[in-house]
Amino acid sequence: MGTGSKSSHASYAVGPTTASEAGDVVAEAPAEPMSDEEVQAKADLLVAMNLMEEIADPPFGVDPEDEVPTDPVERYDLFVGQVEQAQEAIEKLKEAGVSDEEIEAHTKALKAQTLAYLNSLDEDDLREIAEAKGFEHPALVGLSGKGQHPLVHWLDPAYPADLPSKAKIQAAALSRYEELLAGKTVGGMTLADLHEIEGTEPPVGGGGWKATPNEVASAAQAVTDSVDAWNKAKKAYGPQFHTQRAEALYVMLAAEQKLALADCPELGEDLAVAKGQAKSAVDEALHNAYLRPKDLQPLVQQALASGQLGETEAMHLGPRALVTLMRPSPPESEVQSLKALAAERQEQLGNLDAAYGAHVAMAPGGGQPLNLPPAGDPGAPQVIAAWAKNADNVRDLQADVNAWYAHTQLWGASDSPYAEHPALEPEKYLKPGDLTNDFKAWATKQKLSDLRAVAGELGMDNNAKATRAQVQNYIAASFNKKYDQQAIKDKVNAAIAKKEAAKTAKAAGAPSAKAGGGLASDEAVQALASKLPTKGTAAAKPVKSPKPGSFNANVQAMMAAVQHAKATNQDLPARIDAKEVASWTFGAGTAASHLGGIHTKTIHAAPDGSPWMFKADHNHGGALGHTEAAASQILAASGVPSVPVYHHKTKDGTAGSVQPLLQGAKPFTSSPSQWTQTQVDAIVRSHVGSWLISDHDGYQDNWLQTPSGGLVQIDHGQAYKFFGADKLSVNYDPNGVTPIHQKLYQAALSGSLSHGVKINPAAAHPVIKQFESMPDAQLRSVLHSTAYEGAKFGVAWVPQMRSRAAKALKIPQSQVTHDQIATAFLDHAVERKNNLRENFSDFFVQQLGLPSGASLKHGGGS
Repeated sequence: MGTGSKSSHASYAVGPTTASEAGDVVAEAPAEPMSDEEVQAKADLLVAMNLMEEIADPPFGVDPEDEVPTDPVERYDLFVGQVEQAQEAIEKLKEAGVSDEEIEAHTKALKAQTLAYLNSLDEDDLREIAEAKGFEHPALVGLSGKGQHPLVHWLDPAYPADLPSKAKIQAAALSRYEELLAGKTVGGMTLADLHEIEGTEPPVGGGGWKATPNEVASAAQAVTDSVDAWNKAKKAYGPQFHTQRAEALYVMLAAEQKLALADCPELGEDLAVAKGQAKSAVDEALHNAYLRPKDLQPLVQQALASGQLGETEAMHLGPRALVTLMRPSPPESEVQSLKALAAERQEQLGNLDAAYGAHVAMAPGGGQPLNLPPAGDPGAPQVIAAWAKNADNVRDLQADVNAWYAHTQLWGASDSPYAEHPALEPEKYLKPGDLTNDFKAWATKQKLSDLRAVAGELGMDNNAKATRAQVQNYIAASFNKKYDQQAIKDKVNAAIAKKEAAKTAKAAGAPSAKAGGGLASDEAVQALASKLPTKGTAAAKPVKSPKPGSFNANVQAMMAAVQHAKATNQDLPARIDAKEVASWTFGAGTAASHLGGIHTKTIHAAPDGSPWMFKADHNHGGALGHTEAAASQILAASGVPSVPVYHHKTKDGTAGSVQPLLQGAKPFTSSPSQWTQTQVDAIVRSHVGSWLISDHDGYQDNWLQTPSGGLVQIDHGQAYKFFGADKLSVNYDPNGVTPIHQKLYQAALSGSLSHGVKINPAAAHPVIKQFESMPDAQLRSVLHSTAYEGAKFGVAWVPQMRSRAAKALKIPQSQVTHDQIATAFLDHAVERKNNLRENFSDFFVQQLGLPSGASLKHGGGS
């Protein structure tokens, strides 16, 4: 199909936009001329998008030879061809080095066009196309008539064909067809109705053996009897019952197979109904039944001998998957999926064997030293770096394979299940701590310069300035998650910057940092200040501010941030073990209505006499106490300043939270025009933490300035209150009292901040990075009581999480349990943590108009 003059009506843009088109920007104008590859890729993309538009909505007056076919399947095929061309053009743009933002914009535009085209088709066209493309029984999806038709997604060529969500749509149709085979109705349709819609004949025979109606009835009764026998046998436990269970399972599946292969034309459609009912009965009998490998032994051996099962499947699939393959006529899509899984596991096991063999050649274990070459030998740094990476790969593969290996059949294996795969023996499992000790024992005998070369092979770009300990830990981090390679590099860079700062200070006549490390003392700072001329004296001279972005400016900013963090942290009460606090008996309390808030507060004396505040939770059984304590713990883990909070119960059983009072603090100024850059950066960092814990109560009264000049937000009692319904937006204010971070952003947008003070997205990076380093399991552990106690006592976020759980499980909200609500809460908390970087990057760029925020997506902090 030629393009001719058709592209003249296209509206898809791939180039720079004008200022008036800012709302529809696809890509910013390139700073440098585009390469030939980029120009060609954009031209190809433009042509493909134009032709897609024509196929979806053909223009009038086209040449007959270029007319779009009227047949929906042919038209769909043409459309898919153009989508594939557009996708190829986007891939070429990636190769040409186009920014991720532009690639994302092109991809979104493509998906929008495919969705618009498919939504324009009526249901009959969707079914006809889906059936032509291999979808079984398309009339059995989209029965509700509400929302987008499922076949729109299944047919959408902008998404991979093997997407799990597409597989679920086909699975739903097959499940409903099985219900029809069992004599039920689906969406008001019977089996005969469906086949009339499809224009096909209902199945009437299995083609396996000729049966009379009486023989079919006997075969059906045999299935019923065998199901009863299996239901009794599966309740029996213990080695003495293995044979009984294996025999019962064998008889049941054999009975189902016999009926499935029966051919009795006299029964007509009733034969298919009988087979469907038998399948449903066996499905129910197997549902939630614990299948042991020994239960399947005779079945698997027979299936291997007959060719029904291949050795790859028998050796690498668990009992339930094998039963699926051995039952009559499993869905072809499921068969292929299980075979692919078995092949994947076989390859995974082979990769583990190879990686483990390479590892033990250099790390034999068993108390033996490492067999690594001297780090100074030619080529040794590359060999050692490869070994370190491979060790991490072995650990990952051991964990992945162990997750399924013990549940597979291992037919034909020797007495020891690990004889052929020693990497899976429990005593051979790589222990990062032991391996690190062995490595460091070897490393102590190597030259530091040689170890630095190894670290360089592993990506340490500042290795020439690193100490021996830093280099060793950096290499060990390849296989030991205790160490963080980026944190080590940051520490080296900080040391380099500190030395440079000391040189600069010395050149300017200022005292350097203490020889023992750490910041200059307050006395040293005051001494320096006393020597400087003051404003208004004869000796005073104008002090020229360093140029923004210069080395001196960056050093000053870094020192200011360090001093601010020091001022904040030294004033915060120390965090104490929660178990110790729980064991304390506090003195009699006094009312603390002056502290405000909706919860009753009392002041108590801790065992050391310091004042602590108890906040009672009368309405939710202490669930809010768990929440505030967890929020405090999460913030502290990321370095966001917070007063430690603990869940606590009084002698009379009243539950709530308890926390030490912050002594000597004063209210933080409410005027953004008076805020310093250091304070603004602190608010940005705190906002990241507040969003993670869904706390939108950080208004003026909840911010305090510590005695040393630090800044801290207090009272996280509303943490997670609006979780699931909240928005990361400069305008989101559910309490009607503007939080400090919103006041900051609004002041920045209106130009009300002090001269030279600005929002710096890079300030958010350290906090985001700290949260990202927190394992999902750790976050779930910290929030466990918050989730389960909150679900039990019906706190504010429960309706949102009940709705999420219902959608995920596809059940009515009334059927969602407390545990399912808690799980939905924890899942959403992990999701929010893992999306922090992308969410804040978009927030800074899209809502505050700060292009530098895009660097956050790529791991950048500046």
